[in-house]
Amino acid sequence: MSSFTAAIKTEKFKTLPVLAEAAIRELAPQVYTKQAYTSTSKKYTFIPTHQIIKDMKELGWQVCSAQSMKSTDKIQQQYGKHLIKFFNPNIFIEGPNNTVEAYPQIVVMNNHRGWGKFKFEIGVFRLVCSNGMVVKDKDMGSFVMRHLGYSFDELKVLVNQAVEALPTIVTKINKFSERVMTHAEQAAFATAALKVRLGEDRVCTDQEIRQVLQSTRKEDDGSSLWRVFNRVQEHLLNGGFETTTTAGTFRKVRKISNMLKNVELNQQLWALTSQYS
Repeated sequence: MSSFTAAIKTEKFKTLPVLAEAAIRELAPQVYTKQAYTSTSKKYTFIPTHQIIKDMKELGWQVCSAQSMKSTDKIQQQYGKHLIKFFNPNIFIEGPNNTVEAYPQIVVMNNHRGWGKFKFEIGVFRLVCSNGMVVKDKDMGSFVMRHLGYSFDELKVLVNQAVEALPTIVTKINKFSERVMTHAEQAAFATAALKVRLGEDRVCTDQEIRQVLQSTRKEDDGSSLWRVFNRVQEHLLNGGFETTTTAGTFRKVRKISNMLKNVELNQQLWALTSQYS
């Protein structure tokens, strides 16, 4: 049975690619916006995402992913919502036989239009499937920085909170790994997960359930809750499985490309999995 631990790197392991500034600019140009949108409140303090990236690097965290909401609106393209994922190459979740199971991530969501808070989420990126997940748990939750001011010290506190939550995440993953599911429980879990993606009123077919439970690699074979969760999560995020329409025809489910829906679905699936542990 697999057991995972939080670890500090002492030798060279496979790591995630670090995004260069040019790539970040292309994927999320809002990162380098230098001022807030003109209609924001006087109480609103501009938090430049490029400064966050600079400060996170100083704390040992590198950018591995950048996204923004797709829009033809010029205002949205310059000031709208964007998401940056950071990882620390020296902090990872260790699997059996001195392997890296996953890298913890810090997921930052920001915008420069005065819409909502600067959000700071905890994520996990599994190397074996190149799939990321965002944690939603009452013991961890989100860390929020209001647009009322910004300092390096405040950011450092948020990063430390995220690092301190890592053992709790690992404990949770180990519970998932130790929980062996019956075939009936796997089917019930897949049904509940499909309803999260396709709608609560959905009547799931046996074919849909079988498809999202199917393993695409040997590393995800098995009946543990952790393996089942990873198989189902990958299928629901990436799509490609067939589902029936109300007209009785078949269609392939599309990959979720909207960054906010991706985060939301990830968090809902994590919360669902926690109910089974």
